[in-house]
Amino acid sequence: MFGEAAVVTGSVAQVPNDVAETLGIEVLPLIISVNGEEFRDQVTISAGQLYRKMRTEQLIVKTAAPTVGEYYEAFKRLMEKGIRQIVCIPLSQNLSSDYSAALNAANIFITDYPDVKVSVIDCRRVAVPQGLLCIEAAQKLKDGASFDEVVDYCNKEWRKTGLFAAVETLKYLAKGGRIGKAASLLGSSLHIMPVLSVVNDEGIAAPAAVLRRKDKIISTLISLVKKYTDGFKKIRLGVTHADNLEGAEALQEALLKEFPGSEIQISDLTPVMGAHAGPGLIGVGYLYE
Repeated sequence: MFGEAAVVTGSVAQVPNDVAETLGIEVLPLIISVNGEEFRDQVTISAGQLYRKMRTEQLIVKTAAPTVGEYYEAFKRLMEKGIRQIVCIPLSQNLSSDYSAALNAANIFITDYPDVKVSVIDCRRVAVPQGLLCIEAAQKLKDGASFDEVVDYCNKEWRKTGLFAAVETLKYLAKGGRIGKAASLLGSSLHIMPVLSVVNDEGIAAPAAVLRRKDKIISTLISLVKKYTDGFKKIRLGVTHADNLEGAEALQEALLKEFPGSEIQISDLTPVMGAHAGPGLIGVGYLYE
């Protein structure tokens, strides 16, 4: 946190711990239930633990956003540290109750503490691009931008973020109800490898490509990123994976050739996200100007 302002987000944004600490980003863990046992995302369950189980066992997995009370307490903790301006960036409201919980908490909180400003942004994104927007917002606060300037930036520039990901199967997305426009691919050949996107204004998953050869995944992901970031002056990139580190490293290496000089971190798709996407996923998120 810097001065009187700070950023709040959820664990699915995949903000690296060291970055969150450096920039003062408050990260709330989402909740995942596995066969009735409840865990806190990336706190009491790791991505690796979940994906290994998903590959070998039939699991009943449910996920939940932080509650209104948990968001309220997070805002209060920041206020007690001297924060008077909070930019909250939950995941897309069309993918989760995360946004509504944060918004309800903010409305109650600013009624109780009218001297604190809380702005909740619907970033229409999830995972890497959500996290990149949080990082950019926090960096701007650190560099001296005003609260209103950062809120205005987030409300406009989420359109310059996106996520492309190749999944091994659509069954997990379908089971969890997060399949969105990609439902059109259900019932297709079992041998296809769907590439999904979250780049639309609705902030839901949509089909971006359908592949029949694994060796086309990386080139397709890069082609899509280049198409959507054409003419960029500045770009942030991040690679994510669900128990597919080898694929993620190959994607990172290929991206560095296309975007030389970029700093591209690899992160695990969090258990809450992986519960819906399934193991094997690799993807890339971007934010550009």
